Amino acid sequence: MTLSKEDGQLYYRLWLPLLDFVNKQYGINSKLKSIATANTLNPTDVKEVANKLWSDVRIIDDYLKDRVELPDEYREIIQSWKRRIQGMFMMERHLKKGTIFISMENEEVYQVSGIISACEEMFYGAPMPLMVEATFMPFRNVIISDGLVMPYNIIVGANMKRTFKELYMAAKKSGRIRLTL
Repeated sequence: MTLSKEDGQLYYRLWLPLLDFVNKQYGINSKLKSIATANTLNPTDVKEVANKLWSDVRIIDDYLKDRVELPDEYREIIQSWKRRIQGMFMMERHLKKGTIFISMENEEVYQVSGIISACEEMFYGAPMPLMVEATFMPFRNVIISDGLVMPYNIIVGANMKRTFKELYMAAKKSGRIRLTL
């Protein structure tokens, strides 16, 4: 599942200027002149900027102070990103309603929607489960990633596959799959 076309576009209209603000404010990467208007972006460069934001989400407050022109709805969306979840996750399976991720830290199970492309498309052909580093954030009534999901090239053995499948099945059975943050 992905956001609607309109919501996907809105996400990037809100997200990329925030990253530009972070990059300019903190001088993270001088190669990135304008993230919001760039034709192509190196995900590693963008992740460097996003990591600064996620290291201190109070930056969002600083950003919003100067953006009085933003409608309240957009301000609320950006403000909600302070509730982000970061870490190492096992991408366990793809469903019609989103991709299932399991936290390597606490075994929480998340259903995550794609922004414009589903995770299944982005990681087409990758063996499942797949270990990734990711940041999940709320967007309206679903969970999305910040678009900077970094896979690890490790082989997951049969016992680990079974363990993550069992974690997913138990969460599904007990209604503990997180659909929102």
